[in-house]
Amino acid sequence: MATKKKKKGKIVALVLILLLLVAFITGFAFVKGKLNLINYDDGKKEYETIQEGDEDQIDLDLSGLEQVDPQGIPSGEIYKDENVLNVLILGTDERTKDFSDNARSDSMMLLSINKKDHTAKLVSLERGMGVPILEGPYKGQYDWLTHCFRYGGADLVMEEVRECFRVDVDHFVRVNFTSVEYIVDLIGGIDVNLTAEEAVYLNSVPGTNVHEGVSHLDGKTALSYARIREIDSDWQRVKRQQTVVQACADKVKNASVSTLNELLNQILPMIQTNFTQGEIAKLMLIAPEFLGVEFERMTLPAEGTYGGMTGMGGRSMFAPDFAENARILREFLYN
Repeated sequence: MATKKKKKGKIVALVLILLLLVAFITGFAFVKGKLNLINYDDGKKEYETIQEGDEDQIDLDLSGLEQVDPQGIPSGEIYKDENVLNVLILGTDERTKDFSDNARSDSMMLLSINKKDHTAKLVSLERGMGVPILEGPYKGQYDWLTHCFRYGGADLVMEEVRECFRVDVDHFVRVNFTSVEYIVDLIGGIDVNLTAEEAVYLNSVPGTNVHEGVSHLDGKTALSYARIREIDSDWQRVKRQQTVVQACADKVKNASVSTLNELLNQILPMIQTNFTQGEIAKLMLIAPEFLGVEFERMTLPAEGTYGGMTGMGGRSMFAPDFAENARILREFLYN
């Protein structure tokens, strides 16, 4: 009798082991299938020049700013914290699903995730700030941060941020104009509180119908909103980009499993990154804890920490006090 019970116990244990194995294999296959959808790229490219007339167009208002000499890279350690992951988010200006080496980084943000506290912070990097070019044919000259992507890809932009602001950033995620439109449409649009001026500007685009106050924006209108600068400034433009990111995060926090699955199927192929599959798999384990997170936000350079200067090609640009901004950024990210 005891032998039969022992044998039966072995069979039950074996069945449980097999069920767990099947569950593991199924789960692994599911995750692996998602990871295979992503565009992996190391962010490096052959350093190149920009032909005259092919520069980005940024109208910066430097009125009231003191003209200062270019600020050199600050000294000191590049700060790291094992609980904090900093990721450079790049929004490039392609209007196709494919990524191009000739694109410009129309938007640059530093996403900082605290894996211990389950908090997230978003830092917009003003694209018109002048930075010293650290590699390539223009090394040693000063140009807009946005041009660094064209000169040396995501890898150069990360190096610029790392060296100028003394924070650890070795990973990037890249989307483009088309990606943003698709993402917003896939989640059913976003709700944004528009000013009267913003509503008038957006309604100047044929087929757009929004109003002052909370309006529902589809992908095309959300992208237009995120790029507005004509009615005020480039500084307000980056705040709008942050608003779109937060609105998207708010929208997906209550999404069903099936909706999230479909979102992953559609969105992941429109993402480029230098994260490895193993690194992303680990991040997937903690991702649910960040659904609908409320971002703390700021923009660099901080108010009162920059002047004006003239850089490459006679371009006007903001001249940050990098040492002071590095201090401000470290305090924001790690305290």
